Amino acid sequence: MNVSLKDKLQVSNSILETIGDTPLVRLKNIFFDSKVEVYGKLESFNPSGSVKARTSYNILQKAMEAGELRKGDTVIESSSGNMAIGLAQACLVMGLKLIVVVDPKLNKLTSQLLETYGTTIEMVTEPLEEGGFLGARLAKVKELLKTTKNSFWSNQYGNLDNPKTHYQTTKEIYEALDGRLDYLFVATSTCGTLMGCADYIKANHPNTKIIAVDAVGSVLFGGEAGTRKIPGHGAGVNSQFLNEDYIHDFVKVNDLECAVGCWELLEKESILVGGSSGAIIKAFQKYEHQMEEGSRCAFILSDGGSRYLDTIFNQEWLLNNIPGAYDALTPVGGWKIKPSSEYNVAIVGLGPKGLYGLERLLAHLKSENVQETVNIHLYNNNQYFGAGDVYRMDQPDFLKMNFANTKIDVRSHKQPESINNTGSYVQWLSASTGIDENQLKDKFSSRKMVGEYLSASLEDLISSAPENIKIHRRIQEVINITENEGLLQLETRSESKDKTLVKVHNVLLTTGHAGNRSEVSENKGNSSNIDFVYPVEKKLAGIQSNSIVAIKGMGLTFIDAALALTEGRGGRFNGDGENMQYLPLGNEPAIIYPYSRSGALMIPRVGEMPKVPKLRFFTSEKLNNIRKNFAHKFDFSEELLLLIRQEFTYRYYKLAFRNLDENLKETLGFSEMLEEIEIFHKKYPSEKRFSFEELQSPFLNSETTNTEDVAKILEETISMVSFGVKSPLLAAISAWHDISPIFNELYSFGGLTARSHQIFDHQYAPFFNRISYGPPLENMYKVLALIKAVILDFSFAKSPEVKELQYGKFELSNFSSEADNTSIVDYHIDARIPKMKIPSQSSLLFRNLFGENKMQLFQNTDETGNYETGGLDLTKEGHPINIDGKCIDNITIYGTPTEGVTFDNDTLSRNRNDFSSIWAKNVIHHFKKNISNSNNIK
Repeated sequence: MNVSLKDKLQVSNSILETIGDTPLVRLKNIFFDSKVEVYGKLESFNPSGSVKARTSYNILQKAMEAGELRKGDTVIESSSGNMAIGLAQACLVMGLKLIVVVDPKLNKLTSQLLETYGTTIEMVTEPLEEGGFLGARLAKVKELLKTTKNSFWSNQYGNLDNPKTHYQTTKEIYEALDGRLDYLFVATSTCGTLMGCADYIKANHPNTKIIAVDAVGSVLFGGEAGTRKIPGHGAGVNSQFLNEDYIHDFVKVNDLECAVGCWELLEKESILVGGSSGAIIKAFQKYEHQMEEGSRCAFILSDGGSRYLDTIFNQEWLLNNIPGAYDALTPVGGWKIKPSSEYNVAIVGLGPKGLYGLERLLAHLKSENVQETVNIHLYNNNQYFGAGDVYRMDQPDFLKMNFANTKIDVRSHKQPESINNTGSYVQWLSASTGIDENQLKDKFSSRKMVGEYLSASLEDLISSAPENIKIHRRIQEVINITENEGLLQLETRSESKDKTLVKVHNVLLTTGHAGNRSEVSENKGNSSNIDFVYPVEKKLAGIQSNSIVAIKGMGLTFIDAALALTEGRGGRFNGDGENMQYLPLGNEPAIIYPYSRSGALMIPRVGEMPKVPKLRFFTSEKLNNIRKNFAHKFDFSEELLLLIRQEFTYRYYKLAFRNLDENLKETLGFSEMLEEIEIFHKKYPSEKRFSFEELQSPFLNSETTNTEDVAKILEETISMVSFGVKSPLLAAISAWHDISPIFNELYSFGGLTARSHQIFDHQYAPFFNRISYGPPLENMYKVLALIKAVILDFSFAKSPEVKELQYGKFELSNFSSEADNTSIVDYHIDARIPKMKIPSQSSLLFRNLFGENKMQLFQNTDETGNYETGGLDLTKEGHPINIDGKCIDNITIYGTPTEGVTFDNDTLSRNRNDFSSIWAKNVIHHFKKNISNSNNIK
């Protein structure tokens, strides 16, 4: 020992007097290339081995000084380890008894230490539904306080002497660093240490930035409760101490990152620390890029690692409890064991399609009675697992579904049977609201409520999964997938040098529309050009009241944007149906100019559709007559469109006849049917004629449109669909619902000629979408009310010329033989749903996969031409095909990324283009093959 240091040592009268004045060590090796000076305060040097030695002694000392606690009394506390040991040591010295309430995460060494100190241990075995194990422990503490004579709750979660303890802890750091500290990283738990440091800093060194290090799965900082294997940081209930105004920023760290940080600090600095300290190491690496060069930073390393020898520093425990540990870290001296035969799967994108994939996979795993451990990694860009961006639960109630409640069901009706117990949406909604199912079936819900159902279904699936199926939620964006030793390695977006890489055997990619638009374009500094509206309350917040707004696109997204700028700003719709009025609050734009290529609004939907006959013209028999041979490609315009038009006409008049007690015979040929229709109109001249051309292009013969024209057509359309089950228009439109599944089979994988494929995508797909998947009737009444309130103006509805001006505004122009019309607008909103168009309009993940030749574009090529849809080249099982023509059979694409190769990938459809069922079957096949070939080396 250094003599000069030895001369400073003094004799202490009690082990408790040695608490504090812990070392501060410069961490040079682990951050050797850092632009920041980094110091670690080693709280493991306290006599009980952690920072909680300070807390426990201070709380007990203050209580005894106040007369709240006397020698011989019983102290009761809830603790995951360190606080319990600190109290155990202090209580033994101070003549107090101790009862500690713990949960199953208590490690063996801590249990032995507590028993050695004479502590009574009370174990809770079941977590509370709200509050988890911590909530259960606190409930047990309150029970014991009532039944234990002369008891005192030290209450590390609410006793103000907890944070006050750490004025001294923080002061020691400043004294050691001569008063200069720019950043202090502190792990969360009760937040006593964090807020004690923050209080001292605010009072004495307000320029220092305090960074909280929290756990993934902690409810602090708005987090969602989740499973955490490593104790010591994070919380299952909100902190009574935390004041976020005192905290500069926070970083979330998962269990794997904690373990990696612990091993890195041991290898580079020979410092053995616990989980929360490992979390700080990784949090710093994530945050370092935001710190100024030359900054001085300190960590409070709360405890040592000796109590984690059977967990974090136990190789077998790591492999059994921390997925990805084998690939992410290397223990000092290397791995002594190999992972057991586990199988890893990832689902990238956890909206409805990802949820469906999980549902099918769990059903197959249960049906096959799989006993081996299967890790399923769920990746989503935000916390709305199951709901995804479209149905996220933080959106306004006025954003409605566009089809009835009865059509929503997460369960597949294929075999094997689903393990989901939530039931259909109507069943769940009835149970949630107490409203009879029959009253809910034909109603339209908010997208937010559907998101609640999807989220509840996910939670039910996870809780119903067998114990050997481990499901891991990761709020991360996957940006690349590479092959490594026969496995797929998932790289996620990270600002830090450290990137956690998870390796899996099989991947399902279901990233949807929002991911496409997120990478499409930059506004180039022009905040008046809004290229994507969701979430509406954030994206549209900058639009000023009384401004002039243009909206490109007149579909569902346009309605969402218009309602967000009116109803979402406090305006109210009063009355029902055609009597509905809009009462402005004054926060709305002065004028909203919607526009699109056709200038036509969507046709609204009602709950119960008309009863219609089966298809007569678009039938297998007629299609087989057209099909020349097995390789025949259909020409949409020449061979299919006529049949579709005939089917629309037939259904329209079948119901129109029936409404007037007439009968249009089903045996008539189409020409004979037209003769009957002419007789019908002579007999009933007031009955509206059906025109497919008018339905497709209401303003076909007009160069421009005006609000009066649009309002008139909207009123007529509303009137026609309001007949519901007696509406001939809805009967005609229903034809596409029945044709669509058959057409999808003809369309998919280049089943149309290249030229007609392109014509359909650009001219007819938008039309069929407009007439078949419109908003609920209520929303079109709202559009009509906004027209009457002179907020919606359709003067530029049909194909205006749009010019962006230099000063951030836009010019709309309509030129016709009758008149020229021009208006300057303040904001321009793109309310179109983005389509997959690789590489220019897609997520970073698909850009990387395409750029590295792991996937290629789908091309429909034949004698009529060559058409690139913008989608991926896929096999009929949904596997991507790379640039060498090789099928990548351990990746499956599902949902939006298959557009252009398949048709009509509605987010909630369970049956259309169901690659999830194919994927789940393939995973089971690949799993069995992999397990049979693997060796379980222990």
